[in-house]
Amino acid sequence: IYKISDDKTNIILDCLGDKGASFEEFCSKLPDNDCRYGILDVPITTKSGAETNKLIFVCWSDDNASVKPKMLYASSKDALKKALTGIAEEYQATDRGDLD
Repeated sequence: IYKISDDKTNIILDCLGDKGASFEEFCSKLPDNDCRYGILDVPITTKSGAETNKLIFVCWSDDNASVKPKMLYASSKDALKKALTGIAEEYQATDRGDLD
């Protein structure tokens, strides 16, 4: 999970999940009343039956967060996505129900 630094100049690592951690663990690390970016490495089975992984990008912007961080995270999202390779899907979540 990534966050924007306190001085608002960099995107930095906020926390790192364990390999094989559950989606519920990932969601529990997303703060209420704030914003974060998250990357999930999700194992999938293809139509042909092969096992592989997909990288999922999650942009967390809690509805209860103030407008300033929401705008900052929205405007910085593309810079982080360009720095990361292999992103297969992107999701935007604004409340806990979006993560179900």
